[in-house]
Amino acid sequence: MRLAMLPMRGRIRSLRRKVAPGASIATLATFVAPKNVERASGICVVAGPGSFSAVRSGVLAANLLARVYGKPLYGFSCHETADLRVVRDRLAAGSVAVVPYVAPVYDAEPNITC
Repeated sequence: MRLAMLPMRGRIRSLRRKVAPGASIATLATFVAPKNVERASGICVVAGPGSFSAVRSGVLAANLLARVYGKPLYGFSCHETADLRVVRDRLAAGSVAVVPYVAPVYDAEPNITC
């Protein structure tokens, strides 16, 4: 799981953790302190493409954090985030649109079984 928040000083704070399958939301809660989200100037999320569970959990978390804390939300594809410095520069220049909701993009159909 990778989470990026935009602190006020023009830097991107990127957090990365190895997450067991199905534990993304619980892991997110352990390392995203409310005071850090409150101080952030926005929330960025990679919408995909990616695996069903990972993308769904990450996008859900970003949409939720942005909505609950009233932060601007920015969605990117995995190709756009290959270099976070480019993302930072685009955000600083104001060339990335704020979106009300980011939809997940999957690279395959979900494999859901009973």
